[in-house]
Amino acid sequence: MVPYLSERENSIEHINAMCLRLFDQWCESRSIAPLTYLLRGWPILDSEPDTLRRLNTALREFRRQHPHDSSDASFQEVCELSDCVEDLLILSSLPTWLTSGL
Repeated sequence: MVPYLSERENSIEHINAMCLRLFDQWCESRSIAPLTYLLRGWPILDSEPDTLRRLNTALREFRRQHPHDSSDASFQEVCELSDCVEDLLILSSLPTWLTSGL
């Protein structure tokens, strides 16, 4: 990660890195359905809440439409990624003065 980034920017970098790992895994295994869902919301072109909501919606739909064995490593990564996006969306919805002390 780039030094001196804000917590939000670090979170976006982390989310992008997780998406890239999933993208590589699914390309290598030729998993078309998961790739389709991922590409609905990624790559992240900006850190606006609407962009993050689009990725979050795509991940939620994927989890709902394609349930996998919970021991599957990529499914666990999708769950972790989804949690990170949701956490960032929650922080985005808080007033700036409230999050400035975090």
